[in-house]
Order: sequence, then C-alpha cells, then structure tokens
Amino acid sequence: MRLPEKLVERIADRIIKELTEERIIEVEDPYVFKKKIIGIFKNAEEEERLLDEKTREILREKMDLVEEASLDYRTAYRAIRNRLAEEMNININRRERMNQIAGMIKDLIIEDDSVEIYEEPHVIRARIRNILMEALREEEEIDREVRERIRSYSKRIVEGTPEWNHLYKRIYEDALKRRGLL
Repeated sequence: MRLPEKLVERIADRIIKELTEERIIEVEDPYVFKKKIIGIFKNAEEEERLLDEKTREILREKMDLVEEASLDYRTAYRAIRNRLAEEMNININRRERMNQIAGMIKDLIIEDDSVEIYEEPHVIRARIRNILMEALREEEEIDREVRERIRSYSKRIVEGTPEWNHLYKRIYEDALKRRGLL
C-alpha cells in the first residue's frame, strides 16, 4: 500500500495523539515513536515493492507459458501476484492490508519498552484500525476523484497504458497538493 508520505506522517501523529490523550498509552519520546510507526509503513511498502518485482520477474521467465495459454498479461500478473502475496503473508486487499498494518503497530506498542500501556491489546488495535480506515477512505476518495477525471476526458485512455499511468500520477499529485498532502 503506497500512501503519500505526508498522509503516513499524519496517521502516525494521530495515532500517538489520540492514544496518549485517551490515556491508552504513554510514550517516552513521541518523535522517536512516530519514526517507528512510519518505519512500519515503509517496511510494508517495501514488501509490496518486492512482491511486484518478484511477480514481474516470474512473468518474464514464464512469458512463453502465458502466451501459449493465451492468457491476458494482466490476468496472469494478478494470478501470480495473488499467489506470491499469500506465500509472503501480504494482504493485497487494501482494507485487509491496513488491518494487517494495525496489527504491526499494536505489536510495536506492546513490544516497545519506551511505551507504557494502560489498555488491552485488542482495544489498542481497534483504535489504530479506526484511524487507519479513515486514512484509507481519504486515499480511496482521492483515487476515485482521479479516475473520474481521467474518464471525463473526451479521448478514451486505457488503464494500464503508459499514457494512463502518467496522467494518473499527475492528477493524483495535484489532488494531494490541494489537500496539503504533498
């Protein structure tokens, strides 16, 4: 899950702020702890980058089989990616991935000696999950807005083409700037 850096920072700030204000946890050094939360997001992003890289590598190696079976490239890519994600224990469903990240942040809180815990782990995870789901909804809203703008063009642009990818990236960055996330 590739979230804008500013959004990840905002998520980390919000987790720390809400959990400390509600006396769920107490953090020795909020700045250091924020960096640890951001690190979880960066690790998750790196896992997904490796997943995509391995998927492309396997597809390159097996391209003759894909062509022989008359499979669409995107269909083959999704099938391989799904299989690899399962093996690597990476949820590719965005909501499930955020739930997985919430668990990682909860584990960090429990294992970190610089954090004092005043609530049960399931309560901590639920609060973190709620914050992450709100951030995901915001990101999905941006994605939907970008896709609608691309669809509104008089020229039909096919998703996945270099032209579509370039346009998506440009419009997405504009939307992030408007929201103060870039």
